[in-house]
Amino acid sequence: MNSRKGITYTEEQLAQFGETVPAQEILEWCRDNNHMLVAGPHCPMSLLEIRTMKNGYFCSKEDGWYAEQKQKFSQNDKVETKWYMIRKDIAPKSTSQNWDEQHALISDIEFVPNAPEFVWAITTYKAVRGTYLFGGIYARTSSLDSGGDRVRVGSFDGEGLDVRSGWDGRRDSRLGLSVARK
Repeated sequence: MNSRKGITYTEEQLAQFGETVPAQEILEWCRDNNHMLVAGPHCPMSLLEIRTMKNGYFCSKEDGWYAEQKQKFSQNDKVETKWYMIRKDIAPKSTSQNWDEQHALISDIEFVPNAPEFVWAITTYKAVRGTYLFGGIYARTSSLDSGGDRVRVGSFDGEGLDVRSGWDGRRDSRLGLSVARK
C-alpha cells in the first residue's frame, strides 16, 4: 500500500488477502518459475484508471490510441481485488510465434492475463522493487483492441510502459506471451 499512492485496503480486504495467500508449494512454484505474487488494487481498475494513478509509468501520459472511446478494453477490462501470480518475463520459447502457437505453450494451470492485470503487476513491481520488467520486449495479453487483435504491452523503461495494438498473426523476435498462474 505504501508503494502505490491512493491504494487503501479495507480491514475486510486485508483479511481476505490473509485468508487466500497461496499455499507454500504454490509460492515455491512461483519462485521457481519466475512469477511474482502481487495483490490487486482495492477496487476493480481499468487500464486507464491504472494510468491515472501514476502516468509517469506510461509512454502515453494521457490520451493516446487506447484512450479512444472505441478501445473498450482500456475501459472495460479490469484488474480485481485478489492475488495475482504473473510471470516476470515472457513465456519461454514464445517469441517469433503467432498467437495460436504462443497460446499452445501454456499449461493447464496458467492463463493469459488481460492488459490491466498485466500492467498492474509490472507497475506494482516497479513501485515496490524499483525494477523495470519487459525492457526491450513486448508481451501479448488477452485484451482485444477495437480491431479484434491482442493488445501487447512492454518495452518498460525510464521512458515509460508502451501499450500497442497487436496483430495475432505477427511473428516477432521481440514479441512473446504474458502468462499468469491460476
